[in-house]
Amino acid sequence: MQFNDTAKKDALAAFARLPQAVREQIQFSSVRLSNDRFTGSGALVIDANQIQGIVTAKHNLCVRAGIDTPAAWNENHVNGLITSFLDGLKVGYDFPATAPDNIRLPTPAKEQELNAAISDIEFRNGYGRWDYDLMFISFKAPLPIRDYIAASPKHRVTYGNGDLAFYRQDPAGKGVFVTGFGDVLNAQGGQLNLSHPFQVRNAAIASRQAQVLRQSRPDLYFTDALITEASNNSSTAPGDSGGPAFYVSGSRVYLMGATLGANFLPNRLPPDAPIINNAATALYAGGYLF
Repeated sequence: MQFNDTAKKDALAAFARLPQAVREQIQFSSVRLSNDRFTGSGALVIDANQIQGIVTAKHNLCVRAGIDTPAAWNENHVNGLITSFLDGLKVGYDFPATAPDNIRLPTPAKEQELNAAISDIEFRNGYGRWDYDLMFISFKAPLPIRDYIAASPKHRVTYGNGDLAFYRQDPAGKGVFVTGFGDVLNAQGGQLNLSHPFQVRNAAIASRQAQVLRQSRPDLYFTDALITEASNNSSTAPGDSGGPAFYVSGSRVYLMGATLGANFLPNRLPPDAPIINNAATALYAGGYLF
């Protein structure tokens, strides 16, 4: 995350005001993904078909490989990216229940190492295209992380067809808590910490856009994007990709989407600097929950 001191303090204070059970569910269902020099973020879920897994950003495949997101889908290339991504992927999970503050930022207590033999990646309604930026990491074997997900409702976020009335609403104006494990940066973009701890920022969804362009990729549209407030004083940062955006209603935590990146606008290219917004790919798209 990228913060100045005031924005960071305000975000953590807002998070600390949540009911304890809600706050713990957000912390416990947020996970850090790492492999060599790659860091990404994700959310532990039980989906509409009662499948345990991790929702994260599809473009993390390309970040891990050190390439730009392709404009076209190539099956053999994608299969190679999947194998490279999963082999040796470490999923950091399980956090102290205490709320983070400006001094203590939680780090995962446990780590699950994956490979292509015991895990897989599903693209679901985003299969065959790069513009819908979600993927689902599923498990093909009994694993401690599966036991962890099953052990408590606090250890995952669930969603299903019974939630469709909620997801069909216009999300504009809804406040979200965005979590991630990326670089810890100050408001000027300077590096503060490389330990990739749990971080959280609060923001409001400004709009939902069917298509958006990103300044760094003028040839590539992304679809079904939730645009959230951001600035140099409070934004996501490298490594936060795939980090969940949570909406809280009473005691219920909804997964709204996964972090796509910064600076997206429909139909035109935004400036590269300063940071004007963040985007998250919506969990609900095309009439389906991912």
